[in-house]
Amino acid sequence: MKFSDRYLSLPPYLFAGLEKRASQIKQQGLDLIHMGIGDPDLPPPDFFVESLRRHLADPDAHLYPTSQGDPEVRRAISLWFKGRFGVDLDPETEICVVIGAKEGLANLTRIFVNPGDRVAVPDPAYPVYAQAGALLNDAHPVALPLIPERGFVPQLPDGGFRMLFLNYPNNPTGAIAPPGFMEELAAFADSHPETVVVHDAAYSEMTFGGYQSPSILQFTRRAVEIHSMSKLFNATGFRIGFAVGKTEYIMALAALKAQLDSGAPVFIQRAMADGLARYQGAIPPPEVRQNLAEYERRRKFVEVELDKIGWKVLRSAATFYVWARVGDDEMPIVNAAMEKGVILTPGRGFGTSGMGYVRLALSQPYDRLQEAMARLRKL
Repeated sequence: MKFSDRYLSLPPYLFAGLEKRASQIKQQGLDLIHMGIGDPDLPPPDFFVESLRRHLADPDAHLYPTSQGDPEVRRAISLWFKGRFGVDLDPETEICVVIGAKEGLANLTRIFVNPGDRVAVPDPAYPVYAQAGALLNDAHPVALPLIPERGFVPQLPDGGFRMLFLNYPNNPTGAIAPPGFMEELAAFADSHPETVVVHDAAYSEMTFGGYQSPSILQFTRRAVEIHSMSKLFNATGFRIGFAVGKTEYIMALAALKAQLDSGAPVFIQRAMADGLARYQGAIPPPEVRQNLAEYERRRKFVEVELDKIGWKVLRSAATFYVWARVGDDEMPIVNAAMEKGVILTPGRGFGTSGMGYVRLALSQPYDRLQEAMARLRKL
C-alpha cells in the first residue's frame, strides 16, 4: 500500500505515543498518575448535562444540522461575545460552529494554504498548527520561538506567510499575552492582508486571580479566533466550539464544512448555547467559577512543590498546565518519572524550543497530585 507523501510527512502524534506508553505501564500493574494529556478529570457542570438531555428530545435533534451551526445558537454566541469581550458579531456572517477547536483549526488551513506556502507556528505549540495546518497541505511550517526572555511570546515575522497561528493563554506553557501584545498582533494582521491570522483561544476562560484573557477581535477584525467548550465546561468528548472573525474567512469555513461534514449535533450546540447564556457579562456561572478555583488550587500547589524540587517553573494565571524547565534534556526526567508511575509530557513534543522542559497537566484530583509530587521528589 502506498500512502500519500503528505501523510508520510507527519511525525507521530505526541499524545498517541503517551497513551501507548501509559497503557503498557498499566499492564505492568504499576499505579499510574497521568499528567500528560489535558483531559479534565472534573465532570461537566450539571446544567450542561441536563441541557444535553433536554435537547435530545427536541423534535429536530435527530436531523442533519447545518454546517455553519444552528441560527439560534449563533445568536447566543453573539450575545455571549458581546458580554464577555464587548465585541459585536454578526451571527449570520461572523460565526461558525465547529466540531471542537481541532477541527476548526485544521479546516481553516484547507481554505487558505497551498503547496509550498509558509505557515508561521509558535514553538513550542499545539502540534496541530504545524502538522494539520502546514504538513497536510504540503506547506512549510516555520517556527516562531517562544522563549522565557520574551515572556513566551514570539517575535512577529516581517511577512511572507500565508497563515500565522498564535494561542493565548498558551498551551503548552500556560503563558498569558503580556500588555500590548494583542495590539502588536492586531497591527500585524492589519498591515499584512496576505497573512491569515488565527488566534486559538481554547483556554480563554481558564484563568485565575481576576485575570481575564482578551480577544484578538477587540483590536482588529482581520483575524479568526477559535473558542472551545472542552475546558470551559469540562466537555472534551462532546467536541463543540466555534470560530469567529472576518466575514470572508468565516463564510469560507462554513462553505468548506458543507463539503466535509454536516456540522456538530444540534443538541450539543444548544447545550453550549445554554451554558454561555449563564454568563453574567464577563462573569462565568458559579459552577465554572468553582471548577476554576479547584484548578487554581492545584496549580499553586504544584508550582510550589516543583520549586522545592529545583525545577524552574513558569508561574501563570491561566490554563491547567504547568511548564517547567528541568535541564538541557528533559528525557531523563520524563523516563525516570515514568518508572515511578508519573506520566509527564516532554517539551520537545511541542517543538525544538520545548527541549529541556516538561508539561504537567493538572487533570488529576488533589490527593493524586500530592502523590505525584512525592514520587517526583524521589527522582
